[in-house]
Amino acid sequence: MRLSFIAAISLLATTPFTVAQDAASHHATHNHEQHAAPATTGPHGGTLQTVGDRRVETVIAEKGIMFMIPGQNDQPIAPPDASGTLKLRVGDSEKEYTYQLKTLKNLAIGVGVDLSKVVDQTLHMNVEITNIGTDPLTFHAMGKLASGKLSDELLISLQATCPVSGQPLGSMGKPPKITIGDKSLFVCCAGCTKKVEASPDQYLTKYYTAKGEQVREGVFKSTLADAAAIAAQKTCPVMDEPLGGMGVPGKVNVNGKAVYICCPGCAKKLVADPDKYLAALKAQGITPPAF
Repeated sequence: MRLSFIAAISLLATTPFTVAQDAASHHATHNHEQHAAPATTGPHGGTLQTVGDRRVETVIAEKGIMFMIPGQNDQPIAPPDASGTLKLRVGDSEKEYTYQLKTLKNLAIGVGVDLSKVVDQTLHMNVEITNIGTDPLTFHAMGKLASGKLSDELLISLQATCPVSGQPLGSMGKPPKITIGDKSLFVCCAGCTKKVEASPDQYLTKYYTAKGEQVREGVFKSTLADAAAIAAQKTCPVMDEPLGGMGVPGKVNVNGKAVYICCPGCAKKLVADPDKYLAALKAQGITPPAF
């Protein structure tokens, strides 16, 4: 399903950043927004928030931004003549770019814009959508186009120790990073770098096949072997928190599948209702690997 949304965006002419607004305009717009409840992950992998009596899902793709108003079966229900305005800021910049929104073929409301240069930067969006009811829908949304890669900090936590000396990473300052193909290893100091570079397969095998220890009943500590799966899952299905935001993610066997959680405390809810959380992951296009 998600591919069809990205395809819908790609049909639009990609728009460069245009029409800067001053900071005063940004703050004025913000003051007139309708109250929005805290956001969660939506059925199409975007950020879902409640604005007034409606739900709106914001989906950010490399080629554009879409706003979906879910109806029955969580499918978008924007009328063909729906339109609107998006005012966008990137990161800490006060510069604001204005785009005109229109209904897409998948009944989302969006605009084509090249976001490839702002990967992993927070996007601040002031949105007004018209022709969807008596009053315009105005709200503020935030999000980012994720790179799909784990941060060095999380990778270091997953690896934990230097492959050469066995010392805890970070005990001798910032660990040097060694990139081997599409994988990375860290060492405790520059002196250990040459040994890893001389026999990379030896160290990669050790750390990228290691299984984590059990930290409590049914919950295992993730390792570098889980890095790709953690990057694919992104968030905890129980708390909707980014994996790694509360330390090393936990790994739980759910009906033979490896599901990652933000902290051990989420395991109880996950195990109590596994079908619910597996269905939530499936709705986001995520297929957990075998445990």
